Amino acid sequence: MLNLLLLFTFLMSAEMLIMQAMQRLEIAVSFFWLEVFLDATLIAFITVLIVRLFIKTNRLTIRHDLNSESVLLRAGLIALTVETMLMLIFPLIRVSATGFAVTLSDGVVFSLITTLLIHYLLLKPANLVPVNQRTLIDKILALRGFLLFCYLTSLSLFLLLLLNVYQQQQQSYITQAVAAEKPQLALIKNSLNDHISKAALDTLMLARQENLQDLLSGDPEARNRLTNDYLNLASIKPVYEQIRYLNAQGVEEIRVDQGSLEPIVISTENLQDKHHRYYFKDSLKLLAGQVYISPMDLNIEHNQIELPFKPIVRTASPVFDRQGNKQGLVIINLNASALFTQLKGDAKNTAGELMLLNEDGYWMFGRERDAAWAFMFPEYKDRTIEKYYPGIWQKIIGKDRGAFLSPYGYFIFDTIATGRATPEDPQHNKLAAELHWPEWKLISLASPNSLSKAYSNFLPPLAMFFVLTAMVTGVGTIMYFRIQRKNLISQQQIEQLAHHDVLTGLNNRNIFIQILELQLTQSRRTQEPLALLYMDLDQFKPINDRYGHEAGDYVLKQFAARLKQILRESDLLARLGGDEFAALLSSYGNKRQLEIIAERIISATEEPVSFRGQQLQVGISIGIALHFQGLPLESLLHEADQAMYKAKRMQSNSYCFAEAPEEHQNVQITS
Repeated sequence: MLNLLLLFTFLMSAEMLIMQAMQRLEIAVSFFWLEVFLDATLIAFITVLIVRLFIKTNRLTIRHDLNSESVLLRAGLIALTVETMLMLIFPLIRVSATGFAVTLSDGVVFSLITTLLIHYLLLKPANLVPVNQRTLIDKILALRGFLLFCYLTSLSLFLLLLLNVYQQQQQSYITQAVAAEKPQLALIKNSLNDHISKAALDTLMLARQENLQDLLSGDPEARNRLTNDYLNLASIKPVYEQIRYLNAQGVEEIRVDQGSLEPIVISTENLQDKHHRYYFKDSLKLLAGQVYISPMDLNIEHNQIELPFKPIVRTASPVFDRQGNKQGLVIINLNASALFTQLKGDAKNTAGELMLLNEDGYWMFGRERDAAWAFMFPEYKDRTIEKYYPGIWQKIIGKDRGAFLSPYGYFIFDTIATGRATPEDPQHNKLAAELHWPEWKLISLASPNSLSKAYSNFLPPLAMFFVLTAMVTGVGTIMYFRIQRKNLISQQQIEQLAHHDVLTGLNNRNIFIQILELQLTQSRRTQEPLALLYMDLDQFKPINDRYGHEAGDYVLKQFAARLKQILRESDLLARLGGDEFAALLSSYGNKRQLEIIAERIISATEEPVSFRGQQLQVGISIGIALHFQGLPLESLLHEADQAMYKAKRMQSNSYCFAEAPEEHQNVQITS
């Protein structure tokens, strides 16, 4: 156990070092397969070196049926397969973890799986039957299991590879879609800025009108001319909800509103005092030639929000008389409903949900059902973006533009800075900061699925490609299995013909001699005696002559079957040729037990064999030779043969022991 823990530690350290090295290489995401190949190859090579070191230092004991070269090769393949799978699985698992945490997790999982597989497949003593001793069915089942394992493993690796390719391509497509969304937002921002800028220029123009100067100078006709100017401008630009001139006290002097059919002039008795409104107070601070842009809010008339909602942006510029004295303000109320109509049209060209928020995170466009204009109503002041998307506003408010992935999707945003001037005009920038001119956030919220919707059409063909590949490789694997199964059957048949008697199915003379030599060599090493029974059928030739060879073959088969029932499975039984048989017995016990076996064989042989209504009778002569220490190994078969002939000369159905040296006559062996 300690050595396995040490192996685990070595593998984990090596894997973490390799992972750190791969991260330093900074291989492009599109070449992830190269990183997988390098990582898996390196860790496989290092695993081979570590296992070799442990075997050389006797820290690991390999399985008895494997050699060191085979163990090293299999250990490398195990490490290669495990690391390849992990390298393909980890990118598919979206976890929010640091690079070190991912490296540590990969190192622990790889080392644990690899160590366990090496232990159970290469080191743990196996209760497996050696290949050369397996039956044909066992060999076929082992082949089928091995091919099925290879097929499923290869198919799994291929599937993981395809999933990684799909994910990388999908992520690349999303990145391109996000990048394409940014200029789309910039176009929308520029369009909104253009509308506001035009209103600001018109406001500045109205503040410098000669008719307005004439009005300030006391010209009685100037008011009518100025009113007509306002009516004409409102007719040309219906998005101008109101055009007003307010005196220095905040009282409306001239006001033109958009009516249901055409612009109308507000009568003197309906003019209002606006000195308490924020936009009047802020605009009055401006210098000549400057324009104030108000935050966007809903229009209020007589201290009530006008229905239906009218989103308004006000542009204002101070009015100075010819002597340079500030006399009031010119204000244009820009109806943002037209801007929102344009936003709705622009939203069709964006990949995500388009939203416009003020600098406090309140919706002005988007979420119309539950959160739009919430800042205008005291009871809904909590309905900011932070309520619906916690933690998002902090990432947006401090930057002019950008994009990031969140649990809610991709946020792509840009900033509409209405009061921001060029860097060459610091005074204007300072004034904009003091007056808190609005900055709006234009946001597109897109889910990964919506961004990759077009690319998702590639998934069905990819799945079809995988299915076809699985089918083709599966058919190929089945065909290969059938070919190998036929080869195993043919090999088994060849071995059967080479080593077994065709008629009785017993071992033939060649294999019997080979195994006899091996048994005698083992007997020499273990000093364990052997017994050899040499058997020959009596009165067999007359059966062939009288009843034919078919009857003789049937008698031989029946005799072989009776011998199998009498002898043990561990005993070696063979047909040496014709009507001669032999049996090699190890751990036979003592001489009396051999006599009992010989008597059982004689008794079984004396029973007649029924063949086509005829009772066929044969006899048997048995020669028994014992191998003792000190006797030449090559003489055992000869001694048994001579003992058999001796028994045949004595009488039919008898057995005889070969003579042994005098010092071995009374040897008793127990099993």
